[in-house]
Amino acid sequence: MIKKIGIIGLGNVGEAVVRSLRKYSSLIRRRTGLSLQIKGICDKDKSKRKIARKYSVPFVSNFHKLINDSQIDIIIELIGGIEPANSIIEQSLKAGKHVVTANKALLATRGRRIFSLAQKERKTIGFESSVCGAIPLIRSISNGLVGSEVKSIHGILNGTTNYILDKMQKEKLDFSSALKEAQLKGLAEEKPRLDIEGIDTLHKLCILSYLCFGVWPSLNKVYSDGIAKISLLDVLYSDELEFKIKLLAIAKKDKNSLDLRVHPTLIPSDHPLADVSLAYNAVYLDTQPAGQLLFYGEGAGGQPASSSVISDIVNIALNEKGVLRREQKISLVNIKNLRSRYYIRFMAQDKPGVLAMISKILASLKISIASVTQKERGRDRFVPIIMITHEAKEDNLRRAIAKIDKLSAIKSPSQIIRIENL
Repeated sequence: MIKKIGIIGLGNVGEAVVRSLRKYSSLIRRRTGLSLQIKGICDKDKSKRKIARKYSVPFVSNFHKLINDSQIDIIIELIGGIEPANSIIEQSLKAGKHVVTANKALLATRGRRIFSLAQKERKTIGFESSVCGAIPLIRSISNGLVGSEVKSIHGILNGTTNYILDKMQKEKLDFSSALKEAQLKGLAEEKPRLDIEGIDTLHKLCILSYLCFGVWPSLNKVYSDGIAKISLLDVLYSDELEFKIKLLAIAKKDKNSLDLRVHPTLIPSDHPLADVSLAYNAVYLDTQPAGQLLFYGEGAGGQPASSSVISDIVNIALNEKGVLRREQKISLVNIKNLRSRYYIRFMAQDKPGVLAMISKILASLKISIASVTQKERGRDRFVPIIMITHEAKEDNLRRAIAKIDKLSAIKSPSQIIRIENL
């Protein structure tokens, strides 16, 4: 069986897909009986023509030529961003093509419309590489867990932030130094906002929300926060308390509500997610009846992503149906109503009565203290006070911290990190 492919976008992932299809075409043919042929590749940068020449593939600079080519069965969209990627996908579906994409930002913002169109046109969207690169997460959930219910998700979905936090913890680097090292190694962009502010993780969580719960959430309805405010002090103190700090995507399904959020989180040091190092990704699922499952592997880079893209191509070519979840109407939990344990670091003047003032304000808002430690006594005008709370309501905690930070004895802002009981 011969299937012809058009590839739009020749960045790191696009070139890796072309290279892998060339290298592994005979292996794929032996295993599946498929002959996958690249009919053409497209990029607006005409200098990429040399890549096409290298692999003896026709090059075009206008993507419409591939979309309108009646011989092409599958369009691979790998340019990223919202437009023209959205137009490419919609026009391809309307032209009778199946589509494979790695575009998590587009799916997170336009996923409902794109999947609705795919269903109308009776075409398939392959999007395995949009979450966790080479890890076969989407296929495992949609096919392998088709008879199971996902109760919760805890995921390290961004390799850049995991690398930074890992370096801070193991090499005692501050945030700026760890970020600079990630940039030098090519693991962080020159402008790393999407990674360090948690936006990339948020996009991937929205895709998993649809996949696991049938909910396409509005981005502005999901709480997200990044790691730029995490200091070396917090990393060191959490280590002493036998926790690790990870940027987590969290989803928890209740009967009538869905808790979705992205933020730095303290997790127990003996949990498998705590051992995820460098730029690796991992997703921990709690399911019924399959139980607890951990997916781990490389989540970024051209080669790992190309593996997932090729997997999607093969599955579509074998006439396997893609993911089409029926949407569910489930209300999202407002972060202010979250109940959690918290790590709090105050920078307080080292003088009598300060701890009593803090404790009084916390108690007035029904926040109970599980442990408290004062660090580095007398070495500076302001010294760290580390508290771990019992479970409390987020809104109450925010109100308490706002009051405490107004005290003359406190150097604001105080640090708050949520704790997950994994």
